[in-house]
Amino acid sequence: MAEPERIHSNLLPVHPGFSPGTYVIQIPKDQIYRIPPPENAFIVECHRNPSVSTSKRRRSCCFRIFLPIFIVLLFILILALVLPPLLTPPKPPVFKLTKFRFTPSTRDFHIVLNILNPNPSGFIELKSPSHASLSFRKHKVAVAKFPLIQQEHGSQRHVALALHTKSSSFPKELERRIKNNKSKLKTSMSLMMDLPAHTKGRLSTRRNVKFVVVCSFTVNTLGKNSHILSQDCQSERQ
Repeated sequence: MAEPERIHSNLLPVHPGFSPGTYVIQIPKDQIYRIPPPENAFIVECHRNPSVSTSKRRRSCCFRIFLPIFIVLLFILILALVLPPLLTPPKPPVFKLTKFRFTPSTRDFHIVLNILNPNPSGFIELKSPSHASLSFRKHKVAVAKFPLIQQEHGSQRHVALALHTKSSSFPKELERRIKNNKSKLKTSMSLMMDLPAHTKGRLSTRRNVKFVVVCSFTVNTLGKNSHILSQDCQSERQ
């Protein structure tokens, strides 16, 4: 009779001190997650939809790069618009003749000027020596000292000039017009003014400049009731 086959057991040896059986392991309730933790959910979401995560990162990166550049460009634009008007030297004053009269007894010419400071800030101060001269057909016939004035920005003022004749005789054509003071002979003349000045803008420093003003005008007569028919005043800063 054949020997019975030996059956080899593959069971692991039981560790001494432990007996086989069923064990219950208790885990604290605060460590049991019914849903994944937020940080794990974010990681899972990134793995599920990597394109969305990459797009968000790109937008965030672009925002961080271009926002400072935009702020710098905006700041430069504001400076370019605001600083030039504040730092540039003031504009020359604007002149306009309002009255003209010739006095035969003293042979003086009387002119009233309206002066406007067109600058939005600062002031213009005329200083000595300021003078004016009146010419007829390029012949200087009368001169006067220009009054020393200070004019604030945006203000207007009237200045009266009494121009005294340089000699006892005028050019022949002007003498003829003066003698025929009752006739309506239009006469064209020019008034030239050399005006040294101090100027100051809102942020600019005090500057020494010189304004040259030339006013070409025409009057209806050199007699009584004369009035200005036309005029053109040009002011330049030198």
